[in-house]
Amino acid sequence: MSQPANLPLKHLTRFPAGDAAPHPTIICLHGRGSNEGDLISLAPYLDDRLLWISPRAPLDLMGGWEWYRLEGIGAPDQPSFDAALETLDRFITEAVAAYPVDPQRLFLLGFSQGSMMSYSFALTQPARVAGVIAQSGYIPLSSGLKVDEAGLKGKPFVITHGTHDPLLPVQWGRDSYETLKRLGAEVEFHEFRMGHNVSDESIEVIAEWMKKRL
Repeated sequence: MSQPANLPLKHLTRFPAGDAAPHPTIICLHGRGSNEGDLISLAPYLDDRLLWISPRAPLDLMGGWEWYRLEGIGAPDQPSFDAALETLDRFITEAVAAYPVDPQRLFLLGFSQGSMMSYSFALTQPARVAGVIAQSGYIPLSSGLKVDEAGLKGKPFVITHGTHDPLLPVQWGRDSYETLKRLGAEVEFHEFRMGHNVSDESIEVIAEWMKKRL
């Protein structure tokens, strides 16, 4: 893993084993209070043809990092939420230019607040992503997202959520699934007997989902 390019966010990268560039790519967006070293640790469990890019969220939070501030549980602070989406937009644009990314096979993988960011980017700019892996998150529709409904038709999503999640209830994941179905996306929803985390079973699901799209 390394950080060779000067992009808007500090980040780590993990390059695939093969030399056949451009590469299918995962941009992974960590959860609130975590950092860029978290989700990239899933790389050994997914297809080894993937290039991984893992940015650090922009806002400091007690030794960790967050994408935006909160007004309450499930209530993003609007100014910092808007700023986070703008920063992510710039980061993705510059990452595609800086690294051997195949823009037709660019996937977002998020956990918790990182899932909210992944959802929000994909719902507003679906043409720029090939699919989304959303773990333990929800679609923040209260944030006034300008959803590109036409672009979402057939867009692949996979959602995983714990039935015992004490922070973001599993119903929020179910609601996100229903929203995406209504918008015409190609969406899978899987819930597991776990809390606010990933598990061996949830990783197996996303690994299989990804393999089908490479």
